Amino acid sequence: MAANIMIADNFNDFVEKVTQAERTALNTPFGQEITQKLLEMKLAANPNMTPEEWQDTKSQFLTFLFAMFVKETPEAMAELGHHVWNELQQEA
Repeated sequence: MAANIMIADNFNDFVEKVTQAERTALNTPFGQEITQKLLEMKLAANPNMTPEEWQDTKSQFLTFLFAMFVKETPEAMAELGHHVWNELQQEA
């Protein structure tokens, strides 16, 4: 039976580690190409896009990547569920 390797010990660390991995991936040449294409697409739709709107777009894109990673990786989904459950238990 394979060992269950966790990404993090808690919810906040899980989110931080996954988003840091996303940022690292987006800083690769391929990631920069994707980001550039996203910028071009958004500028085509809104040529007067403000820096704040671009920042919001990048934030939404990171959220999308986070959701897709968790959705497509059953182990990550299970771990996220575990961390969310623990957070909810602390609130009670």
